[in-house]
Amino acid sequence: MHRIASVLLFCSALPVQAEDIFDSLRGQYGSATDPATSCTSNPHDLDFMAQPPHALFTWAKPRADGAGDERYDLMDHSDSTLTLRLEGDIRRTATGAHPIWILRLTTQPQGYCWGRTDWPDVHCEDQQVRCDRATS
Repeated sequence: MHRIASVLLFCSALPVQAEDIFDSLRGQYGSATDPATSCTSNPHDLDFMAQPPHALFTWAKPRADGAGDERYDLMDHSDSTLTLRLEGDIRRTATGAHPIWILRLTTQPQGYCWGRTDWPDVHCEDQQVRCDRATS
């Protein structure tokens, strides 16, 4: 009996593994502002590939703007952001460089929005909301 109590005490002392940003973000999303890509009309799945590190955005059906599924090189991350570069992106910043995107985790509403390294930190647009989890 004493041995069982010791094992239970040891197990309860182990740290609880916190959900990382990749687990937090993995799932289905829809636009908060564009009805054509909303959760009900055409949601997208966000998933990750480890080697090489990529973020993968896959829509339920082709989008009206002609853009297909998107694959981003994962350059860096924190507890609340991903730093990404869109593969094949032809856009350029004012300095002529390819834009570096910042995907920011949001809580109200639960989802994410987009920023860029050449934009002010407070600029975050194209809010996406979770479709596959209840929002709190």
